[in-house]
Amino acid sequence: MASSSSSRTNVATLVGWALTLLALVWQVAVKDATYSLEIESLKGDIRELETRVGVAEEFRVELQSNLAEIKTDLVWIRQQLQDNAIAIRGISEGR
Repeated sequence: MASSSSSRTNVATLVGWALTLLALVWQVAVKDATYSLEIESLKGDIRELETRVGVAEEFRVELQSNLAEIKTDLVWIRQQLQDNAIAIRGISEGR
C-alpha cells in the first residue's frame, strides 16, 4: 500500500509540475501576443504620424510659397503707390 501511495504522490507531483510549466508557457505566450499586438498598434500609429508630418510639410511649403507671392504683390503695390504719389505731386506742383 505504501508503494501505491508513494507512486500516486509522485504522479500527482509530476502532474502538478507539468501544469505549472504549462501555465508558465501559457503566460509567456499571452504576454508575447499582447506585446506583439501593442507593437503592431504602435507601428500603425507611427505610419499615421509620418503621413501627417508629410502632409504638414507639404502645407508648410505651400504656405511659404503663398506668402512669398503675397510679399511680391505687396512690393509691387507699394511701388505703384509710390509712382502714383510722385505723379500726383508732379501734377499738383504743375498747377
